[in-house]
Amino acid sequence: MANKGFFIITDISGYTEYLTESELDHAHEILQSLFDAQLKHIKFPLKISGFRGDAIFMYTPELCFVNPQTFLETLENLYIVFLETLRQMQFNTTCPCRACRNINKLDLKMCIHYGEYIVQKLGDREELLGADVIVPHRMLKNHVIEQTGVKAYALFSETAADTLRLSELSQPLIPHTEFYEHLGEVKMQVFDLAPVWENAQERKRNFVSKEDAWVSLEIDLPYPPALIWEYLTKPELEAGFLGYDYAERIDTLGGRVREDAGFHCAHGNLHIYSKILDWKPFEYYTLEQSALGISYICTRHLTPLENGTHLGVYLTKPPENSSDEVRQMLQSVMDNGYAGLHSYIERDINAGKITAN
Repeated sequence: MANKGFFIITDISGYTEYLTESELDHAHEILQSLFDAQLKHIKFPLKISGFRGDAIFMYTPELCFVNPQTFLETLENLYIVFLETLRQMQFNTTCPCRACRNINKLDLKMCIHYGEYIVQKLGDREELLGADVIVPHRMLKNHVIEQTGVKAYALFSETAADTLRLSELSQPLIPHTEFYEHLGEVKMQVFDLAPVWENAQERKRNFVSKEDAWVSLEIDLPYPPALIWEYLTKPELEAGFLGYDYAERIDTLGGRVREDAGFHCAHGNLHIYSKILDWKPFEYYTLEQSALGISYICTRHLTPLENGTHLGVYLTKPPENSSDEVRQMLQSVMDNGYAGLHSYIERDINAGKITAN
């Protein structure tokens, strides 16, 4: 039976030129470090299907993502990791060889398509079959740099961009079209990755640690961080497991959830207002929250485990009222609210709404 999902290829730009102009022994070590950095961070919901020269071919079933923003931020994190590794090697090296001098010629591009596929077992390996599987490989051959000037990019087929509602989630996209033999005209959208790196460098860390918390909660969950992240950050899912009557976004930013996004949650006469102060996908995010006449800072922190995720929720002391009664009330609200997270996710998995594999 055919499945539907996204196909992703990450490809090192400048790979061939770099190899031909550099000493092979050092070039190999540098390229291996860049591959290893990516591989270390390719986790659920991405699955590696294979390697082709300087490219990594991945896919993810459609049901692995509840929120399209999670998919986009998964790709952005791969680019940030790649460039962090690249910059660190540039900063640390004192070697005068061509391989080390030419590191700055390398960059990363991605090609993404959405469609049908069948998984075929070949011994211990899995191969994807289907006409749609071919498309992202063909998309690697393009004229994006020549026609747009964008060097680091994620190139989405129009089908993938529409399925993700990408225009609602990102900075302005650049329309692009290529013609391929047997495929004909393929319409695409270019997503510039340079601002992703710039924003990551400008971000100011705002984090409540366990040691600094006035009230805290810690639980282990048998699901990967990306899945937990979706349930913590998508308002209607958060409202579900916390038992709110409803949750809504109330800021005027538009687009994806990010710093300064605001939310309103309600349960009976209880109204909670939140504003995001810091947003580091799949690791942590920090909120400024107010309810019942008090305000506090809350960090939700995810730590990968071998078979799941450790979730820590840490609240600061409210300046308006730091009595023992308030502390016990906040602790009780957290304990009762997060107690339902495991069963809520399990219910959605059993109902076929999401998959954790």
